[in-house]
Amino acid sequence: MKDIFISANSLITPFGIGSKLAFEKIKSGETAVKNHKNSELSDIEFFASLIEEQDEWFSNLNLDESYTRLEKLIVLCLQNLMEQNSVRVSDKTLFVLSSTKGNISVLENPNSNFSKDRALLTSLTQKIESYFGLKNKIQIVSNACISGSLAIEFARRNLQNDQFENAVVIGADEVSKFILSGFESFQAVSNAICRPFDRDRVGINLGEAIAAVYLTKKTTENSIQILGCGTFNDANHISGPSRTGEGLFRSIQKAMEYANIEINYISAHGTATPYNDEMESIAFHRAGLLNIPTNSLKGYFGHTLGASGLLETIIGIQSLKNNRLIKSHGFENQGTTYPVNIIQKTEEKELKAFLKTASGFGGSNIATVFKKV
Repeated sequence: MKDIFISANSLITPFGIGSKLAFEKIKSGETAVKNHKNSELSDIEFFASLIEEQDEWFSNLNLDESYTRLEKLIVLCLQNLMEQNSVRVSDKTLFVLSSTKGNISVLENPNSNFSKDRALLTSLTQKIESYFGLKNKIQIVSNACISGSLAIEFARRNLQNDQFENAVVIGADEVSKFILSGFESFQAVSNAICRPFDRDRVGINLGEAIAAVYLTKKTTENSIQILGCGTFNDANHISGPSRTGEGLFRSIQKAMEYANIEINYISAHGTATPYNDEMESIAFHRAGLLNIPTNSLKGYFGHTLGASGLLETIIGIQSLKNNRLIKSHGFENQGTTYPVNIIQKTEEKELKAFLKTASGFGGSNIATVFKKV
């Protein structure tokens, strides 16, 4: 396959705007997950990572009330990406959106000014296409919690031909009553900051993020190469992960086979649910990777659903560039059958390549290897 590189990124999190800011915050040990009281989202208090956007963020953008909150944040994130010197957008630029629920929140408010069809992901992408005057339709990847990572791989494969010269991939999801109540019905939401891979973990925190990457066929000074990817669906259960880690194991196996390189770090999915973290530990064991330093970023950002693969890839890239392993927030005691080498202290280490894993409902799994150029 042709070499493909991530040459720029754009990020909006509850910490603010920019991946460098977010990385500095978590490097210092700060988490964006807070206790919230919001009757529009839940009848009870809940821990989550929510973006509190500022009016000045949008002051230079031509946005009116016809745009939903999520659409405004997507426009801002894309505008910030396109303003970077290395980014070139043309009629040969592929655009990909990763989202699990999009504007689903418009269905929850009976007094909403938005029609119900605005909940369709195609309605969202049409709004973004119109704003930027895009010549190509935005392609949509919505495959549960692997959507962000899968969207990167979708773009990488499409860049293997001459139809496109580069690609912009953006992931976006917001916390809504529909999503929060859904996870609460599974009894999968933690009543404190989540603790991935820990013995006392009880569930997830939800989070919000808008994350974008720019893919190119040519390397630049700060590029990161996408070395290999594997994605398998083990069709274990509509919501429960495989008890043997089969799909994730095969995904890792294929990604490592393509990459043919030693990795220094794993950015795990690590949702802090009992079943997901156990499944990942089994897959890492089967892949012979239990000794590799591993973290989950969910204790810092919560689970950002369709944005999580992109968000966590961008933070992993920051780890590579800064030669810094980030502590896995909330971990104290081994809590899986196979002991994963969880990073317990943020420290400097020479890093050349890392593995990003993700798993989702319906048995979906993906693993991708990235390396410094």
